[in-house]
Amino acid sequence: MKKEKNRWLVLLCICCNTFCLGGVYAWSAFSGELAVQMGCEYSQVTVAYSVMLMTIAAMGLVGGMLLQKYGAKKLIRLAGIMWGLGWLLTGFAQNLVMLYATFGLLAGCASGFGYTPGVVTAVSWFPDKKGFASGMAVGVCGMASLVVAPLANALLTKFDALTAFKIVGGIFLVVSLATSWYIDSPAPGWVPEGYTPSAAAPAATEGKTWREILHDPRAYLLWATMLFASVAGLTLIGHASKIGQEVAGITAAQAAMLVGIMAVGNFGGRLAMGSLSDVIGRHTIIMGVMVLCAVDMVFLANTNSFISFVIAIVIAGACFGGVLATFSALSSDTFGPKYNGINYSIIFTGYGIASIVGPNVATSIRNSSGSYSGAFIFAAVCSLLAAFLCFLAKRLDKKAI
Repeated sequence: MKKEKNRWLVLLCICCNTFCLGGVYAWSAFSGELAVQMGCEYSQVTVAYSVMLMTIAAMGLVGGMLLQKYGAKKLIRLAGIMWGLGWLLTGFAQNLVMLYATFGLLAGCASGFGYTPGVVTAVSWFPDKKGFASGMAVGVCGMASLVVAPLANALLTKFDALTAFKIVGGIFLVVSLATSWYIDSPAPGWVPEGYTPSAAAPAATEGKTWREILHDPRAYLLWATMLFASVAGLTLIGHASKIGQEVAGITAAQAAMLVGIMAVGNFGGRLAMGSLSDVIGRHTIIMGVMVLCAVDMVFLANTNSFISFVIAIVIAGACFGGVLATFSALSSDTFGPKYNGINYSIIFTGYGIASIVGPNVATSIRNSSGSYSGAFIFAAVCSLLAAFLCFLAKRLDKKAI
């Protein structure tokens, strides 16, 4: 008889892998120096970031399908190898095409295969603590930039940007190979000892298929909520260093630290909001943090002091993290856990659209107006729209009960 794995150790290993995947949030610490070294415009280099985020969402959908077919063990191990190689090979990029291929496509595919399946697998091991498990898995992902950004800054004082990518990629590869071997999905119908699902909760063997959710209006509302709720966070992550230097007048080195500061808020939001959603409900959390995010974006559009800027960045990170920590569990609650791998992957494609909309609209507004203020107002409007869409989804949820 196969020995049951320790779910806490599985969660730890998942967290190690999602931590590595969170290295993407330190992109802005590398991008400026990378543009200089490659002799390209900054806007051309940042296309790689948008390509990666779009690829993550698209391949997350594929990853959800592969998770149902092959299980977490093989998929997450493959993802870890591809992620490390994506960063490592970026260190050999001599032109934009190779940069887009290695960082944008290869590393993007890796994250798509590893992130969503990793979070879904964590939730499947903790039916009694879905929000907590999701919050931990995505929380350490957001926390990664607190380590990777200062590491990048330190490496860039001694090496060029391409060498820094090689070193970081090697580290990611080692960490993933050392931990991914233990990760696996629980047996069908498994529940932790002493746990009795509530009457309203779907059983572990129940759930709507992806074809069925396409006929459920809640799926479209949650997809749109994910899209608009991600705009503010992705805009700041993609431009954090540049925004910090222009809005608050900080140096490039301080901007790298700013990425880490945002990661603290991101992690805190993911862990706290994920756990809190187990108590007060997923919809309530998302609506609340989106209203807060909208207020924060308006504040950010009107500030120019370093302290107020840092406070606003921390709040924005917490709001972004809180949404991501809640969505996998919300998908499981809404459509059942059995097919949550593919169902959540479908909803997560909204994140991919946001990865194009947020950073690129911000760049366009900055180039046309000479300021990021308009981009913050745009992000505020998107956040309020996300709160309203989530409210509609909650109303439909009550009617479905």
